[in-house]
Amino acid sequence: MMDNQEIARILDEIADILDILGENPFKARAYRQVANHIYRMETDLHEVSKHHGLEGIPGAGKAIRAKLQELLETGDLKYYRELQEKVPPGVLEMLAIPGLGPKTVGAIYAQTGIDTLEKLYRAAQEKRIRELPGMGAKTEYNIKKGIEMLRSTRDSFNLGTVLPLALEFKNFLSGFDCVQIVEITGSVRRGKPVVGDIDILVGSAEEEAVREKVRRFRRVQEITEEKPGHVKGRLRPGIVFEVLIVPFGEFWRALVISTGSKTHREQIQPALDTFDCSSAHSEEDVYRLLSMQYIPPELREGRGEIELARNFALPHLVTLEDIKGDLHIHTDWSDGAHSLREMVAAAAKLGYSYMAVTEHSRSLAVSRGLDVERLLAQGKLVEELNRENDGFKILTGIEVDILKDGSLDLPDEVLANLDVVIASIHSHFRLSRAEQTERVLKAVENPHVDIIGHLTGRLLGRRPGYEIDIEAVLKAAAQTRTALEINSYPDRLDIDEETAFKAKAKGIKIAISSDAHHRADLGLIKYGVINARRGWLSKEDVLNTLETEELMAYLRNK
Repeated sequence: MMDNQEIARILDEIADILDILGENPFKARAYRQVANHIYRMETDLHEVSKHHGLEGIPGAGKAIRAKLQELLETGDLKYYRELQEKVPPGVLEMLAIPGLGPKTVGAIYAQTGIDTLEKLYRAAQEKRIRELPGMGAKTEYNIKKGIEMLRSTRDSFNLGTVLPLALEFKNFLSGFDCVQIVEITGSVRRGKPVVGDIDILVGSAEEEAVREKVRRFRRVQEITEEKPGHVKGRLRPGIVFEVLIVPFGEFWRALVISTGSKTHREQIQPALDTFDCSSAHSEEDVYRLLSMQYIPPELREGRGEIELARNFALPHLVTLEDIKGDLHIHTDWSDGAHSLREMVAAAAKLGYSYMAVTEHSRSLAVSRGLDVERLLAQGKLVEELNRENDGFKILTGIEVDILKDGSLDLPDEVLANLDVVIASIHSHFRLSRAEQTERVLKAVENPHVDIIGHLTGRLLGRRPGYEIDIEAVLKAAAQTRTALEINSYPDRLDIDEETAFKAKAKGIKIAISSDAHHRADLGLIKYGVINARRGWLSKEDVLNTLETEELMAYLRNK
């Protein structure tokens, strides 16, 4: 006899197949809504059907109720089998690739016939995915990286993979009556770029009921340990999780303790042990009991934040709402997936006041980098769109390559006419520390360079940053008023938090940029903001918190 989990999983898969096939999105949404409800149901669906009927299930219209009845009576579903014949199992497996949604999977399958992860990986290696409409080199790269992650037995993952899963887990648990309050905690809440597990803290008077709900979460791969106060296991795709369960009165104290790093906990726990925190209604209340300023989660690393909090001297950290625009965006003029017009619309929809279009330059031929002629042609399009978009400013720009000798890929007289110039390294990663440093310093000292992009070239979990004298670069950047970028791609987050902290101390502006190659990538800027907060940055430290006219004046006077 099928249980609720099995039935909900089938409905989930039907929704995925419908999305892959490009069917009516409302139809897929209905199946997913019913699946979500069944995952959460306290009573076996067979009993519900027998005693109350299926009419009360939210979202279950006549057609879905008939399919549920068929599953309950036969343990099978003809409609499900028919859909499975249209979409091979290997195509469904592609949905496990982080960041790859059903629409993209469906487009790849429809246009190429690729029906296994192995074939998809080979196509990405052979650079065939980037040729498909709406894809681009970055999507191709993410597919390759995602498949490699699925194949590996890893004990750590980047924040961009883990945070969405942690939020889904939290939201799932928050829907049950036995869960009085729930929050993500640990290293994920602190926003560490690379984390080893997901920690969830639950306040509840019904521990056994919470355990049972944890087992129902659709992403649970296995439960590995259950002890009083916690459940431990693994979520697909192999991420370790731990759910901590405490009485409601202990929740806020437990959240303060469980969020902090080991060093932070050791420093704050002795003071916490002298207070009864059961009357607290927030973390702010707990810190108030300690006569301390509230410490944002990103700062709880044991780096002097506790002493500053005692003196109420912590900085007011930058927020996502402070960001006024994005200064690093690619379109289909180079290796982006969407037109300039589409990227402008997506940026405006986020509430931005401006964006810079910054394609790759000509030496990056694999990314269809722009030569002088194409850059000038794009500039004319920017002028046209600026006339159409009253109240939204498109900045002309380029992500110009820093060549091996430190010279730039486009002439100074061309760069001088752009609103914003990002200079980045995309080749010759193995130069000596002295050579690499000199190369970057030449770019920093070029009067037309506004921002140095992804300074160290690191790819988290894949490639360490190249050897470079960070202190020398910071000194030069401070002297020339050249900004440094926090590249928000979760596998970059470059510059890192330590460099951002040092840059702040020298008065160097930081540009938090998405490096978007797809309109969905614009949302990645939240990871850059988290990284900036971990570097103690305030709104005043960040270039793209300036209003449009302030930004343009800053760039002109650089």
